[in-house]
Amino acid sequence: MSKIDPSFAEEIKKYGAEDFKACFNCGNCTAICQLSEKDASFPRMMVRYGMLGLKNEILKSKEPWLCYSCGDCSETCPRQADPGHYMAALRKYIIARQEPSGITRLLFTSNPFAIVFTLLLAVALGFFLFTLKPGLPVSRWLFTWMPFSVIHDLGMIIFIFTGFMIVSGIFNMTRNLKKGPETSSKKKISAWKAFQCVISEMATMKRYQNCDTEEDSFWKGKPFCLKPWFVHWSIMWGFIGLLFATILDFLFKDPSTSIWWPSRVLGTLTGILLVYGTSLALYYRIVRITKTYSETRLADWTFLGFLWIAGITGFWLELAVTFSAANNLNLVVFTIHTIISMELVLLFAFSKFAHAVYRPLALYYYFHSNESGN
Repeated sequence: MSKIDPSFAEEIKKYGAEDFKACFNCGNCTAICQLSEKDASFPRMMVRYGMLGLKNEILKSKEPWLCYSCGDCSETCPRQADPGHYMAALRKYIIARQEPSGITRLLFTSNPFAIVFTLLLAVALGFFLFTLKPGLPVSRWLFTWMPFSVIHDLGMIIFIFTGFMIVSGIFNMTRNLKKGPETSSKKKISAWKAFQCVISEMATMKRYQNCDTEEDSFWKGKPFCLKPWFVHWSIMWGFIGLLFATILDFLFKDPSTSIWWPSRVLGTLTGILLVYGTSLALYYRIVRITKTYSETRLADWTFLGFLWIAGITGFWLELAVTFSAANNLNLVVFTIHTIISMELVLLFAFSKFAHAVYRPLALYYYFHSNESGN
């Protein structure tokens, strides 16, 4: 058990948990949660850890990652302690603590730093991009006042640094989860079975679909394609599909190849998913369709905005290639698309993008210590 730290309540507020100290431990949030189980009792347990400032217990817990922020707990909390946003804040806090440089903490807690850092990184990546296309007029102009080697080396340093932070974050997350408390299950399932459960959850979002199933839920009766679980599923598989399509495109395809080339078909279909999911997610936040979407921080807007821009500019370039439209405007769009895409990958360890690995890791250890794996 870690040392009690009352100051933690003020620290976690910086990540978006404003009212959780209003909780008087009634347990309503855990009772209403469709995903809370005997061996994964949340949000109540996590709120208790937060009030006591048990940071190490929070870092070792799988529970923050088992929550999908459906908001049922916040909607029904008699004290308006907003446990849903508290759980979201815990995930940001955990991401920040896994990454050793401290950049993530500043990105999540300081809007001015986040804006300046993101813009400077974009400029650096833009310069590096021109070193990959030295024949362009802009590249030749750039090299007249900043040597090619300086720009290229700076870009490589950024890539190496962020790569090291990504590896460090995953290593720290894995180490903390391994230290987490064992469940009361008498028999654990195999590592292979746990891995299968994680893949199944990623493929179907079955656990997420269990959220918002109450008769009085805002989402009850709504088409599945509008529900939060499908929005999340679309964004996740849209990005994964585009990543694979880009890799295949880079390795095997001549740019003049037909639009029916497999990598381009994959990119088009998954691009539609990405744009659809991010558009709905942004719209829900703009209109504040439910309490879950009523309080969105800059880090949330930035992540979704970057994904949306990457998707839209990707389709623009798809059309440009299809119709052989080579002009300066398309070059600008290509530059924006590439910079945004690189920035998304480089900010993996420093943003909400870390969910893509941290949640599956937590689910793996949860399933592995569960008798039935579900």
